[in-house]
Amino acid sequence: MIKVKSGLPSLVKRDILMIIGSVAGAFITYLLNTELNTGAVLAAGVTGLFGSFLPFLNQRSQSFKNLPAAIYCGAFAGMTAEFLAEGFAFIILAGTFSGLLLIFSKETLNGFGGKLGTIAFGGVAAMTFILFLIS
Repeated sequence: MIKVKSGLPSLVKRDILMIIGSVAGAFITYLLNTELNTGAVLAAGVTGLFGSFLPFLNQRSQSFKNLPAAIYCGAFAGMTAEFLAEGFAFIILAGTFSGLLLIFSKETLNGFGGKLGTIAFGGVAAMTFILFLIS
C-alpha cells in the first residue's frame, strides 16, 4: 500500500494557522472596538478570552496550542486607534504583519513580558510605514 503525505508539512500548517489567528484577533478586536463601541481594552480582553478556549476544541492538536497567543497578539494590533487605521483593510494587513513577526520571533525573547504587544506594534508600524511610502 502506498502512503500519501498531506500537502503541507505540519510546521507550515502551524505557521499559517498562527497568521490566520493573528488576523482574526486583530479583525475581531477592531470590529468590537469601532462598531460596537466597547473600547479597545475590553475588545482585546474579550477576543483574548474567547481565543484562550480554542485549544480545548482539539486537545491533541499542537497547532491549536499556539493559537491563543497568535489571537492575543492580533488583538493588540486590533487596538489601533481609528484615526491611524484607515479601515479594516489596514487592520487585516497589520494583523498579517504581526502574525509574520510572531512566526519569525517564536524562538526569541521567550519568558519576557511584552513580547506580543511589541510584535503587534511592529506589525502596525510596518503597515503605517508602507502606507506612508505609497502615499
